[in-house]
Amino acid sequence: MKNIILLLAILTFLLITGCSSTCMEYRSATTAARSEKDLKRAEEWGLKALKSPECNPASNALTPYFLATEIYQKQKNYTEMVKMLNMAEQINPNQLLEEPYKLGEQSVETISEGVNAVREEIWSKLFNKSVTLFNKNKYNKAEKQLKLCLVIHPNRIETYPALVDVYKQNGKDDLVLEIVELGLNIDSKNSYLNMTKADLLTQNNDLETALDLYLKAIEYSDDPGPIMRKLLFIYIELGDNQKAIDYSNELMDKYPNDPDLYYNVGVLYQRLATEIYDSNLKVFNNTDKDSNPKNILNLYKSYKQARNYSYHSRDYFLQASDLEIKQNDSSLEAAKEMKKIMNNIDNLFIPSIKKTAQEVGVELK
Repeated sequence: MKNIILLLAILTFLLITGCSSTCMEYRSATTAARSEKDLKRAEEWGLKALKSPECNPASNALTPYFLATEIYQKQKNYTEMVKMLNMAEQINPNQLLEEPYKLGEQSVETISEGVNAVREEIWSKLFNKSVTLFNKNKYNKAEKQLKLCLVIHPNRIETYPALVDVYKQNGKDDLVLEIVELGLNIDSKNSYLNMTKADLLTQNNDLETALDLYLKAIEYSDDPGPIMRKLLFIYIELGDNQKAIDYSNELMDKYPNDPDLYYNVGVLYQRLATEIYDSNLKVFNNTDKDSNPKNILNLYKSYKQARNYSYHSRDYFLQASDLEIKQNDSSLEAAKEMKKIMNNIDNLFIPSIKKTAQEVGVELK
């Protein structure tokens, strides 16, 4: 009875570990590859082993693993390599490798561990090569490498932001959102991908959704400053002026020596000032002693507010100019424009409104 139980146990073990790796087709494939160095013949026998009943293709993962690592990997036929790696994992991920090995401190003993090790090795080589190509402005070649990276190791999130950058350089804007969505399915917390999607939504005027994505990108970013500046203008575009002002103050506290930030905050106040300035021109031109006293008072308050915004805008532009290492004429030119608006308000609009108010007996506060 004990002998029967032992035999059954041995049979079960052999089925699990794939004793069929010793079948004739598999032996011929490994001999051709390892001894004869004839990869073409080894591939032919390996493919036969995948179909041979004697090799137990339904339970034995060694044959597809062999084809992936000793044939297609060496041929740099990465499409077929991945196909075989996937097959090996699906057939028997826990099957022991013929020759377990060490990868640093980590033991690689099973099909699943071996497959992952191969993916990591090839992905790293291709990804590093794509970075080198990108830095040399060889964007088409970099794109080719990154697409292979996606095939080989689709769960490595680093590929997706890199491919986004390549698509941008190649002018393939229509593919950017597609790759961003694929990346976010892998890692929904990736800051760069969330920011990029928010940028695209901003271009399409979907500001509310973009705002949420910018906030998420900021939360998970190691360098949130540039994203926070983008968020500032979302608040402006949404017309939430007080939120924009409060947020600009928060930014100034965090980045007190950033000339770009000072310039951007200057633009914020510039937009607020010119919005009031321009929207009231028609009312101003039609204001006279017969105008509603309440409208005259509101007009006066509006231009006083525009003057206040103009002052802040000019001040931020000047501070940006002072902080710039390399002189940027745009900051000084913007400051001059705001000075002109302040002069117009001081010398034209306010005196005219005061005169009209005095004529009708309106007290300006």
